[in-house]
Amino acid sequence: MPHLLLFRHAKAERTQPGSTDHARALTESGRADSAAMGKAVARHGPVDLVLCSDARRARETWEMAGSALDNAPKVKLTRAIYEADDYVPILNAEGADAKTILLVGHNPAMQETAVSLVEDLSGPDGTLLSSRFPKAALAVLDFEGDWATLSPGEAWLVDFVIPERD
Repeated sequence: MPHLLLFRHAKAERTQPGSTDHARALTESGRADSAAMGKAVARHGPVDLVLCSDARRARETWEMAGSALDNAPKVKLTRAIYEADDYVPILNAEGADAKTILLVGHNPAMQETAVSLVEDLSGPDGTLLSSRFPKAALAVLDFEGDWATLSPGEAWLVDFVIPERD
């Protein structure tokens, strides 16, 4: 059964004069949240493939979180995730034979993709996911079939993890 981890990038700095949105770095709290959430990623089994936005804040989120993993998954950085409104076509095209994919991306596409894929949002995690997808949050979904045919309403929400605040 394929396993999908949707991981929104952590808190980033505001765009600086003369810079671009794409170049925004993580804040100190964003780095801490990313590292902490790496443990949540690791709890959901080995990751085979990381599909990560090429935006700096997403790359830094992955780098901090990835240090918690025991394995070294294949990583693909792509501008398509930064630009996408829907991640399902990217998963359809890139999934191949991966058992577990971690997609590191941005809102609103992250929340919209998760909500569209989950068939039943009636539980506490589903209700929360329907209302918001905070920075550095992780949605874990399972589905039957394969990546090429994944479509809306076919996944089960296994877990929705939000970074804890002190």
